[in-house]
Amino acid sequence: MRGLSGQSAIVTGGAQGIGRAVVDRLVEEGAHVLIADVNEEYGKAAVEEINARVGSPVTRFVRTDVSDEDSVERAVAAAVESFGGVRFLINCAAAFIMRGVEATVDEWRRVMDVNIMGQALCVKHSAPFMKAAGGGSIVNIASISGHIAQAGLMTYSTTKGAVVNMTRCMALELASDNIRVNAVNPGTVWNENNERFHREVLGMTREQADRDPEIGGRHLLGRTADPEEIAASVAFLLSAEASYITGTNLMVDAGYTAM
Repeated sequence: MRGLSGQSAIVTGGAQGIGRAVVDRLVEEGAHVLIADVNEEYGKAAVEEINARVGSPVTRFVRTDVSDEDSVERAVAAAVESFGGVRFLINCAAAFIMRGVEATVDEWRRVMDVNIMGQALCVKHSAPFMKAAGGGSIVNIASISGHIAQAGLMTYSTTKGAVVNMTRCMALELASDNIRVNAVNPGTVWNENNERFHREVLGMTREQADRDPEIGGRHLLGRTADPEEIAASVAFLLSAEASYITGTNLMVDAGYTAM
């Protein structure tokens, strides 16, 4: 896609799942990527594998807790040091705390600190470098959970609903700096976390989950998504192909929210 090659990106939560798929896609498109993640083992392994495959240091890992402002500042500084600036930011890091009305104060604080404050802090400290470069693009990962009610998921769904509107507010504030801000709203994605949940809690394989009317059947296409399918939508929104798109919440949910 046009406009990605040679650019510098930060991907939070980039060590696994959707974030890792985004990193792989951006590297494939010729970008340089800083992986900002709390999981040091997975982050370092991702950098080692990608750089060896490409044959050059196109990625770097910095252990990052997005809910900690100092940690975010260090990650942004590392991207500037390694790749000369920050042109793209993809906010994938999330706390998957899924609780209902019984949620504790600590659970509420953690999920809000990571899922809302974390995205806000990353934008706060990346945007000045995008402005200095003449513009940039930000993609926040929201969710179908931010648009619908789901039993037992109030903590998570509330934060994703906040991301939906925060994206619009960011787009409004940053448009004059030529920084576009959009969000991708995935349906059910078959990543490591979902695979483990369905296997350990529900006793399901992916094939069984896809056939289940309450899981795959909730999507018009009758299946869950591959992380790479979400990464493709992120790459599009970052690219020059989406130059007239900002403030948009793109549903990448196989029609889940259309029903």
